[in-house]
Amino acid sequence: MKMTHEKIFVLETGRAVKVVVEGVLASDLSKVSIQVDVLIKDPKDDEFRAPIGLTHPKYWKLRGADPEKASSLQIQYSGITRKHIRKAVREFDKMNTLQAQH
Repeated sequence: MKMTHEKIFVLETGRAVKVVVEGVLASDLSKVSIQVDVLIKDPKDDEFRAPIGLTHPKYWKLRGADPEKASSLQIQYSGITRKHIRKAVREFDKMNTLQAQH
């Protein structure tokens, strides 16, 4: 079972950062594995995109990194803080706790 929560933060620069929190329930229902991804949309953009794309100067770092490090780099270059990430994850946890109670 897969659960998803999306939260959009607008930074002082006008950049919108979408934090996508995905949780996958283990097959034995014992735990939820959480993955966090970020997408950005600058004021001139029409759609959200990855912070580090093919034309980004740090793309070479992303290509050689393991998935966890790659995700960390994407978050770092998006411009949001760990506080933003924690807030999105807390909302995800709260949302899923409420669903589990029903």
